[in-house]
Amino acid sequence: MPINIRMLQANHGDCFLISHVDGDKIYNILIDGGTKTTFSKGHRQRVEGPLRKLLNELKEQKQCIDLLILTHFDDDHIGGLIRGFETEGYLQEMVKKVWFNSSLAITNYFECEEIKENNILIASDTAQTTPDQGATLEKLLLRIGCELVPILTTGEETKFGPFTFKILSPTKEVLRKLVCIWPKEESDAETSGVVNDYHLTFNDLLVDENFEEDDSLANESSIAFILEADEKKLLFLGDAHNKTIINSLKNLGYDENNKLSVEIMKVSHHASKNNTSIELLNTLKVGNFLISTNARKKGSASKKTISKIIKTHNKSLIWFNYKNVIEEMILNESDKDLYKDILVEFDESSGLKI
Repeated sequence: MPINIRMLQANHGDCFLISHVDGDKIYNILIDGGTKTTFSKGHRQRVEGPLRKLLNELKEQKQCIDLLILTHFDDDHIGGLIRGFETEGYLQEMVKKVWFNSSLAITNYFECEEIKENNILIASDTAQTTPDQGATLEKLLLRIGCELVPILTTGEETKFGPFTFKILSPTKEVLRKLVCIWPKEESDAETSGVVNDYHLTFNDLLVDENFEEDDSLANESSIAFILEADEKKLLFLGDAHNKTIINSLKNLGYDENNKLSVEIMKVSHHASKNNTSIELLNTLKVGNFLISTNARKKGSASKKTISKIIKTHNKSLIWFNYKNVIEEMILNESDKDLYKDILVEFDESSGLKI
């Protein structure tokens, strides 16, 4: 049966739905929830965002979220989920199982004292509970009977319904670093005039192969995995570090001479220039690259990263969930002639079937 992947317009964040029909059962996996406005916005949050519309669609079809994967704690991945749990009739009723390496799960794993500063506070749609009264996401999940999966780390393999997951990130060493007060993400995301490399042509960028690794601890803690079903493989990297993924793939026996072949690759960290190297791309054979961002955050949708993908996978499609990113990236007629058939706008409503 086909696997359907939907990439929602999540502003500068990630929000994906993977659906698979297995006999009479439809399995839905939701990966991250984008920013808060991915769920709702406007006065009293009455304007529906893409995630809320999607959940309404699933409710009408009497479907649920069988598995929710929160890759890490940055606002552009968790914001929409928080709002979805706070709003009555949505995630509290729809989610059956959750993967999230929460601060409490990490401190329990390492037998350390709870770090309350890392609690993810949840308000109540009924006004019976407010964030300052100590309601947390983890306590809410336990109260509603949602199954919380223990810590997930590199090298583990687990099954869920028709899916097999091979975990590539994070390592236990990285999770040990999170036994601290978590760093806060910079909130420069929705500003205009963001610095990018769109003034250079693809051909200019193809010459320079210098690469500098991401140094964000939050990104390094991101859950990343190979997802397998019906002899098809999908690679979802969250915001994971390049070097972590390379090392994990090597441990699985993949390298330039034995490439991992996948139908889909969700490019790490919204195609930042610091999360995807030529070395990693040379370890892979990818049919379709997914890039989730509106390019309104500094460093996202780097044309340098796109040039590396083109250099190593010149017959693959690169899908964007915002058309403006493609339009802004195509600098001149040379760019357009060479790559107009490679850079493709993603259809959010129908998704991509593989």
